[in-house]
Amino acid sequence: MTQHYFTLLYLLLIGLPFFDTFIESTLNHPENYLDLTETGTVRVLILEKENPNVIRINAKDAPLSFQLDEREITLKPGDGFVFVYLGTDGVTFKKGGISEQSKKLTIHNQGGLIQLFSQETSTRYYRGDLEIEFRDRAGLQMINAVGLEDYVTSVIGSEMNFREMDALKSQAVVSRTYTLWSMHKSAWPGFHLKDHEQNQVYKGELISRPDYAEAAQATAGEILTWSNKLILAAYSSTCGGTTGNNSEMWTGPDLPYLNPINDRQMCSLSPHYEWETELSTKDFFDFIKARYAFTPVDFDIQTHPSGRVSTITFYDRFSKELTFAGNEFRLIINRHFDNMTLKSTLFTVHQNGSRIHISGNGLGHGVGMCQWGAKGFANAGWNYSDILSFYFSGTKIVDLNDIEEQKIALSN
Repeated sequence: MTQHYFTLLYLLLIGLPFFDTFIESTLNHPENYLDLTETGTVRVLILEKENPNVIRINAKDAPLSFQLDEREITLKPGDGFVFVYLGTDGVTFKKGGISEQSKKLTIHNQGGLIQLFSQETSTRYYRGDLEIEFRDRAGLQMINAVGLEDYVTSVIGSEMNFREMDALKSQAVVSRTYTLWSMHKSAWPGFHLKDHEQNQVYKGELISRPDYAEAAQATAGEILTWSNKLILAAYSSTCGGTTGNNSEMWTGPDLPYLNPINDRQMCSLSPHYEWETELSTKDFFDFIKARYAFTPVDFDIQTHPSGRVSTITFYDRFSKELTFAGNEFRLIINRHFDNMTLKSTLFTVHQNGSRIHISGNGLGHGVGMCQWGAKGFANAGWNYSDILSFYFSGTKIVDLNDIEEQKIALSN
């Protein structure tokens, strides 16, 4: 009997407000080093998913300088709006009677906030500079070059809309660590991370919540290390009672700081702690048939020791097999049916005639820190260092500014 494995290089879960991805290939790289002197500015691809063709820009509290191909225009607070939109073969800039087109537009921010509005996003605010470049008729490419701590401040609130300060501090350290890892591992030319779930959610400055900046400032420069190496600080929304091992989700060696951990039901307040869903058996099998030219009549599920689904194998009437890894299958199903069909790989399946009933726990891949669990522990009086030690076994919090020679190895 033959087996077919379908591997995804990037694990995206479209539409969730929480980090839920991992670049699988990074686990197979040899040990390498990150130069910390080059990590002060993070380059983030923004609004890729929203893909607005028209944006309105205002200088909120400091002047903005718009650098076109052969011209520079200054916009001061109170000067009104600038419109930037997709032209026929470039970026079109329009302010009052001025209309210019260029392949690239750079907005230099003189210390304030760039106020950006589009129909797709409403109003957002960004620190740092903004580069807008014409890709093709499909849209504009926008890159925000922002300071590391300003970026972390935004990610805290974009990822974790909680009030518990020690949960927010936990998110700050984890996000900062993951950011540095991604800056070194990024395969994208021109930028380090994307502003959605493929990396971390980043919505710019969240001006109504100063506690996010407080959490970032209180932990400024702090990162997680294991054996003096920068760790892969994975995290997800809700572990559902137990976290998973990284090798259960992705190929590569076991990472000693990402072991399965019973989180003592600390994430039980999450709306995703327990869930159920149903699918039509016919729709379920027809999808497999249409996509993979394989006609299933039955299936079988295997689980890891943690209880998470390791593989799902379909059988046809000739006893041939079609096998998927558990997390791979979750993502495939979510793209086809609904992005919340399989919220995690911690689930069981019962087929009852024409219906397939699925019950599960948790939201996301479940590896590393559980965000709702961090909230639960913070409510129980734990401080952020204890929370991080719990979820990342054997790790240590260090200040990146204190690292000798400003160079650190990455844990693989």
